[in-house]
Amino acid sequence: MKIVANIQVGNEADLIDHHIAYHLALGIDGFVIADLDSTDGTSERLDRYRNDPRFVIRHYTMDKLITASGPKTAEVGQWMLQTARDHFAPDWVVRLDADEFLYPARSLASAVLALGVDASFKITRRNAVFGKGQPIPPIPTTKDKLAEFSIVAHPVKVSDVDYRADDSLPLILTEVGPKVIVRPDLVAAYTTGGHATIDAHGKTQAASAADGLLLVHFWFSTAERFVRKARFTAFVKHLLREHPKASRGWQWTRWAEIAGAGDPESTAEILWEYHRQFLSAETLGQLRQLGHVCRVSEYWET
Repeated sequence: MKIVANIQVGNEADLIDHHIAYHLALGIDGFVIADLDSTDGTSERLDRYRNDPRFVIRHYTMDKLITASGPKTAEVGQWMLQTARDHFAPDWVVRLDADEFLYPARSLASAVLALGVDASFKITRRNAVFGKGQPIPPIPTTKDKLAEFSIVAHPVKVSDVDYRADDSLPLILTEVGPKVIVRPDLVAAYTTGGHATIDAHGKTQAASAADGLLLVHFWFSTAERFVRKARFTAFVKHLLREHPKASRGWQWTRWAEIAGAGDPESTAEILWEYHRQFLSAETLGQLRQLGHVCRVSEYWET
């Protein structure tokens, strides 16, 4: 059985090498990587993998990602999926971003073999969570190390409208959408963000949960990374001003609005947003006691 990762990456120099090392050790056989005009050194880090037959990497410049007709994210997803088919002929393709780490309840191969006959399955995604004032452990490169991290096991579901009315809850405690693992010959495309798939008739495919598979999402790791990505999102938002209905994550849109000015005041505000995602020892303790926060290794027990 051959399992390939479709990875979309933008400005993740802090994570990309760890992401690749982790998934190679986990049992991923190949990578198709779309580099979305990274400007922070990610592209240079990816160059070291270009001569490795396990990798197919394409760098997209911004003028290829956003044109007068709108964003081209759908085309990027189609390229990743078709390239996986052509280059690797895999049995399964898992759609990831560079800040997401796949964690199977048992071995990756046995977890995937246990999936049903459907074309697509949704992989639950949960945020890694850290204590205020505590050093963040090194990003893991093995499953055993990832198992020690804490995640938000039972996140709160909120919408953009809800959060604009009351933003007191740190977004780290809220729900993020799943990603998918697919049989590549039975799906035609991904939806925006890779949260679902589309069939040959253009319809979104029904997908059940991929039991025994989890994605650990490193939404917040360093302040520098967060500010860099928020400002890049603000730049993209500016380019998309003629296309207000273009699909984009509302959380990052929120942070782009804060970071857009790029002045000291906006920097202070975006840093405040970052730091409030880290929870006090008392809050973390209460959430652990309630079962809302747990170690990755304990997730299925909750």
